[in-house]
Amino acid sequence: MTTSNGTDTRRGGGTGSAGVWQLFKERRTRGALYGVSSYWDSRASARRGMARSLWPSNVFNELWDERQRAILVRCLGDVTGRRVLDVGCGTGRVTRWLAEQRGARQVVGIDFSPATIEAARHESSALVSSGLLRFERADVVAGLETLGLGTFDDAIVLGCFSVACGDRAALERAMANVARTVRKGGRVLLLEPIHRSPLLRRVLALGVEDWVASANAAGLSLLGSDHMGFVPVRLVFSVRDLPRAVVGPIFAAGERVLDAARWLSPLSDYKLLLFARTS
Repeated sequence: MTTSNGTDTRRGGGTGSAGVWQLFKERRTRGALYGVSSYWDSRASARRGMARSLWPSNVFNELWDERQRAILVRCLGDVTGRRVLDVGCGTGRVTRWLAEQRGARQVVGIDFSPATIEAARHESSALVSSGLLRFERADVVAGLETLGLGTFDDAIVLGCFSVACGDRAALERAMANVARTVRKGGRVLLLEPIHRSPLLRRVLALGVEDWVASANAAGLSLLGSDHMGFVPVRLVFSVRDLPRAVVGPIFAAGERVLDAARWLSPLSDYKLLLFARTS
């Protein structure tokens, strides 16, 4: 760090190599697909495990999830006793982890897809019953007032803004809405595929400087940054269900390259930006 989203998560269970052409077609019409809740509803029904909200290959997803958790621990540190908001929680993959393994006092997961929220509640029924977890349907661009403004210590946003926001105005609204949910001094962590290029961007085509400026306008001050997801590896292996013995060493090598050579940050698929609410 530099200062300044199921069940059946093991082998297979996604769409495997059959998903390559489908993924390509989706990317061609991403602007009309990714920002619509019915698309994520259908994915929650058609795929299994983490492939419902991540990549077609659950072998790759298992590695991605492990790396993502390591990045979050590295940047957030101890969240014991803290109240955390998980924006774009999908089926509750990270939400559950924060509650069960990281000691958060309460974690609230929100998503605009009814099917994924239903799946998250079902798969987390005991934690929901205990009050440790809560899942709500909400639209980050429209507003989050019903969650309680200034009531969270931390908010994390993992791959949500880049598909939910179609332009900078939408990003600024979403950023402001999330910023208002955390107390003054609280943190907002974004881990997003931030790109301008047609190949790598999702819906939103803005650079890191635009994201930082939007956060600053929402009263957030940058604390640090990080990155993950070596693009050449992700492009090849995220859509094919190859054995972990094959994918694992290659994935790990790509992440080591990113950690060792920060000038290669443009080749990282996901950028992490950690902010504190200062106003």
